[in-house]
Amino acid sequence: NGAPGWTRTNDLRFRRPLLYPAELLAPDVHSNPAAHLSQVNPNSCPFIKRMLSQACMRGFILYLQLILLANTGCGTIAYYSQAIKGQCQMLCCQQSVKKIAKDNTKPAKLRKQMQLVLNLREYAHSKLGMDPGENYLRFKRLNRKFALWVVYAAPEFDIRLKSWWYPVAGRFTSRGWFSEKAARRYAESLAAQGLDVHVGGAPAYSTLGWFDDPVLDTFINYSESDLAELIFHELAHGRFFLAGDATFNESFATATARAAVFKWLKDNRDADAHDRYRAECLRHDTFIKLVLETRQKLDAIYISGVSEEMMRTQKAIAIENLRKQIDRLHDEDPEYSRLARWAKKPLNNANLAAIAVYNQNVSAFSRMHERNDRDFRQYFEAVESLAKKPKTERELILEKLEQAD
Repeated sequence: NGAPGWTRTNDLRFRRPLLYPAELLAPDVHSNPAAHLSQVNPNSCPFIKRMLSQACMRGFILYLQLILLANTGCGTIAYYSQAIKGQCQMLCCQQSVKKIAKDNTKPAKLRKQMQLVLNLREYAHSKLGMDPGENYLRFKRLNRKFALWVVYAAPEFDIRLKSWWYPVAGRFTSRGWFSEKAARRYAESLAAQGLDVHVGGAPAYSTLGWFDDPVLDTFINYSESDLAELIFHELAHGRFFLAGDATFNESFATATARAAVFKWLKDNRDADAHDRYRAECLRHDTFIKLVLETRQKLDAIYISGVSEEMMRTQKAIAIENLRKQIDRLHDEDPEYSRLARWAKKPLNNANLAAIAVYNQNVSAFSRMHERNDRDFRQYFEAVESLAKKPKTERELILEKLEQAD
């Protein structure tokens, strides 16, 4: 949620949560929020000039909005002040992707990956109708596993995620943090309220145009198809974003990125690369089908009217059946090894719902792309037209598309 959402976690091929800057923070800051900005020395880093010229005013306006909205207590102020601090740190000390790609003193693999990013940007612009703007022209080394950590929560007997409201971006079903420790502490506070919780790592996020998003060391070493998918996914968010509907946004971006990767591979790589990516997508789809079916079973349990004790027992059985199904897939195909490891971790309404956010309507958007002759510009116009309809109406249209042959 960008403030939204979630991303490929450390052990699964899930799409990233785009995390909008207003959504990233830790609860351990109780001092004057302005003090965090004052810690940055304007003369210590060349990013200051760039920040002032491209985004400082926007960031300052957002900061004022957040302070005005922060009348609910210290926790809210801490959350948003840390978001601003984290984004400032993200902008600091970036390097030029173009210079790294041409610098023979840099490792050959890094130079190759940087050139690939530049090629993907150009392809998105010339062939996909996306405007990369100044995104992914700078490189930031974070020296950590993820750009941020995303918290999801859901009631014990409800498949729907808890949501939070963010200025400008609207409601989203996740909370993002720059600190893993802070994210897990916040998740623990939600669990103490009786909620199912999940914390997932995001290697990238989109600021939805507030800032120019950098290439990060958290994903620069991805395989070609995975890197292409990440870049196209985040650029899809920049191409279109519907405030307040995370499932629409993430399903759209996931489907769009997949279609874009298929086209890019067809135009730029051999048939084997195309076939490998198709096989990977098919495995992913098989897994998603099992997750969505499990959520339907859980929903039926929760609305059945049985006692909480009975619901708790039936919930455990449904989740255990999902684990067994994934184990069988792994027995038949070793390529499911990461999913098999995932299935051994705690599963609950929160992590199953988080998966659904990014995949619930992917098949519907894929069919929309096909029905528009796989023409991306025509497809984007259709998506924009759909987004103008009331939520109940567009959800019905997407449901019909999913059921279409």
